[in-house]
Amino acid sequence: MKAKFEEIVNVAKIGTTEAGIDLPQVTLLADNEEKNPASLDVDRVEIMMIDNQFDFISPQGALPVDGAVADTERLCRFIYKYLDQIYRIRYTLDWHTCSHIFFPSAWVYGKNFTDENGEHKEGEHVLPGVTVITSEGIKEGKFKSALRSPAKALTYVKNVEAGGEELRIWPYHCQANSRGAALEGELEKMIKYHEVVRECNAMSYYKGQDQYSEQYGAIEAEYSPNNKVRLDILNVFEDPALVRIYLAGQAESHCFLRTLQQIVKHFANRPEILSKIVVLEDCMSCIGGFEQATAEKMEEIKKMGVKFVKSTDVTDIYAA
Repeated sequence: MKAKFEEIVNVAKIGTTEAGIDLPQVTLLADNEEKNPASLDVDRVEIMMIDNQFDFISPQGALPVDGAVADTERLCRFIYKYLDQIYRIRYTLDWHTCSHIFFPSAWVYGKNFTDENGEHKEGEHVLPGVTVITSEGIKEGKFKSALRSPAKALTYVKNVEAGGEELRIWPYHCQANSRGAALEGELEKMIKYHEVVRECNAMSYYKGQDQYSEQYGAIEAEYSPNNKVRLDILNVFEDPALVRIYLAGQAESHCFLRTLQQIVKHFANRPEILSKIVVLEDCMSCIGGFEQATAEKMEEIKKMGVKFVKSTDVTDIYAA
């Protein structure tokens, strides 16, 4: 590589509102590199990033993940180091409107009551971060849906509970077409650099657009009557030319973990597929309070044959 890493990525700007403003200069730098078209790769190595967006990575974001800035620097350095060997970069984007079922706008308190989170008044929107909507709470009148179809909202809550999960209310984040929903700017610069040098466009996948369903994982919703599965993403893993696919993203405890779980579930009886998957464990962090539960679930996934490595420990990207 002719360009130094610091000429492409400004580490001091990762997670700031100034990140990414040097994209024109980055593409000019990439033009000076010796082109190495990805189409010539016989054995393909790819990277799939889960929700590496401003709202999760920036301390100024709507739902910042502690450690995400350092994770992003390591991910950028990994791409730079192996840029001429990475076939394609893929990434998912959390993409919501403010009326989704997991936002405060979708629920109000059905009566006056006080709990460990304070005093709540009938008709007020529920608090994000600490509120979990339950079917029992709805039955008792503590919570009421503010969406157009309360019956549809209740059906969702019951089905999520039947699957052993819960409907947690989150702060508004990753609003469609907002800064918060955009890729982190310095990481985007590195992706663009790869696109120009390797003449291979990145692929993006939007998720979380169903108003009446959560979608932590990129493959399917927690519950949906449509039972849609993202075969376009799963088919990436089926490519016979693919020898390794590296996964990273935010947050490890939620969107990343659920995506990985869904992929592993789909290929549970396909060890030849699972052995291609490598998790960059130092390029992701948990939302606080979920570390232990996440670690336990990751251990289960390791037993399935998925590899976990630190990006800084990789010496051969084809064999890690």
